[in-house]
Amino acid sequence: MPILFVASIAMQVLCVVHAVRTGRTQPWIYIIIFLPAVGCAAYFFVEILPGLANNRRSRKVFTDVTTLIDPDREFRERKAQVELTGTPAAKAALADECARKGMFDEAVVLYRAALTDPFTDDATFLMGYARVLIEKGDFAECERTLDHLRATNPDFSSQEGHLMYARALEGQNKTVAATAEYESLIGYFAGFEAKVRYALMLQKQGSVIRARELLDGVVQAYNRQPRHAQSLNRDWYAVARRNLEA
Repeated sequence: MPILFVASIAMQVLCVVHAVRTGRTQPWIYIIIFLPAVGCAAYFFVEILPGLANNRRSRKVFTDVTTLIDPDREFRERKAQVELTGTPAAKAALADECARKGMFDEAVVLYRAALTDPFTDDATFLMGYARVLIEKGDFAECERTLDHLRATNPDFSSQEGHLMYARALEGQNKTVAATAEYESLIGYFAGFEAKVRYALMLQKQGSVIRARELLDGVVQAYNRQPRHAQSLNRDWYAVARRNLEA
């Protein structure tokens, strides 16, 4: 009983502090103080929860929790949308969800169905299709798709597309062409993925000195970053560090 009492007081204090800091004292202070349990619950659902839902990090947490509870919900909703409308956009959205679930063959079929007139040259759909192909390991088709994208959308620019192109060449053992693309890419690519992927390719070729130079540069750059930037780059930093220590 004392634990529940202490917890109730703590919740009241937290809610009051939040109300004061956010300028929501009226009428919440009285509700929280005179109706402790009901007041705190009402304040959380009315004032705190909507703010959390609008926060980028919180949205991700909510999405992850929802996915954990019902992992097929998004798939069902997107599939229903395809059955209801049959639009290229709905097919592309379902394809992306299929790819997320590792259903790459289904994703390819859906993207091919979306990439029909008048959307054969649509840059967004072509990028999505290339993304599925690179994850599926169909490197030749990915290269052809990105070549088509570049030919039909000359003003389109995407560092993600450039990275996929380099990976597609690497996957086909077109080493010279892949090296040229990676060298061009690492000069402007945001984040560490391009440098780490390039370094791993160089390691396989036996270019150990250049590979370690790139990996060491990633580690040094990461250590100089502010904390929020480190959280975005932690995964590729970890790969770089593991390969340096190997």
